[in-house]
Amino acid sequence: MRSTIEIAGTGLVYLLTVAAQSIPTAVAGDPAAGKALFEGNGGCLTCHSIENRGRKPGPDLSWIGMLRTPESLRHSLIHPDSLMPSYASKFSAAEIDHLVAYLRTLRSIPPSEPRERTRSIAPVSENVEFFDRAERDAEERSDALVRALEIREGARVADIGAGTGYFTWRLAQHAGPTGKVIAVDIQKSMLDLAAETVKRHGLVNVDYVLGKESDPKLPGRSLDLVFIAYSYHEFSQPETIMEAVRRSLKPGGRLVIVEYAKESKSAPASPLHKMSFDEIRSEIEPVGFDLERILDFLPMQHGLIFTVR
Repeated sequence: MRSTIEIAGTGLVYLLTVAAQSIPTAVAGDPAAGKALFEGNGGCLTCHSIENRGRKPGPDLSWIGMLRTPESLRHSLIHPDSLMPSYASKFSAAEIDHLVAYLRTLRSIPPSEPRERTRSIAPVSENVEFFDRAERDAEERSDALVRALEIREGARVADIGAGTGYFTWRLAQHAGPTGKVIAVDIQKSMLDLAAETVKRHGLVNVDYVLGKESDPKLPGRSLDLVFIAYSYHEFSQPETIMEAVRRSLKPGGRLVIVEYAKESKSAPASPLHKMSFDEIRSEIEPVGFDLERILDFLPMQHGLIFTVR
């Protein structure tokens, strides 16, 4: 599958063959050996560029490590589209592993510039029919999104702004019976709907927390992942909430922010319920998070994974 990805505000466009729904695999190669292949005998700089080095028939790869899983990188090297040559006959399997390991280190995304928040805070949504519409997964690739998070068995996860439980049960399913999901919402009616959804899917590993606008009521340093989908833009006190989120995460814990993209004309939301790529980064990173990965396969949303700094 060929995929074109444009991240607004960066001026970069990627055109690559990817296996977006694949489950990532571990990287066994040596990044140093991969760099030597890329810049030397591999001749990769004749087709690609990194930070203005090389040529540009192919895409710039300066921050490809934030966009691609190891498996999708390997797929792109072995099964490219008609625009790019295949490396399968040029390199051994071990050398492909080295190249993948090196490409994963390329993370030179332009820094987010601190700026004052100028967007308006959206009102809290109660559109249950929209949340649970039958075509939502097909439109938004919700299942692929949750799979891409690679939630391990036994993980402790918080779903802030759980709403009707659309993502809650998916997260709970991936965390498994030994894991735990904390569904947080400031609307009791939504938590009741989330509980019904989770029960309907036969899951019992979810706790329900009625949060406040200034406090998600999360336990300290106990969570592996905090998931916030289509809710952050409604937080009336975003800095306060995100500080609480940071305190709740274990060392190495991750934060996932998903919002309809303000840059997308097809996103089914008003401008007030959308955020731009730069807006998300400029508000999340100053609170103590670093951008780790961009879920660029989402068709009309921004999906950003951060880690605690």
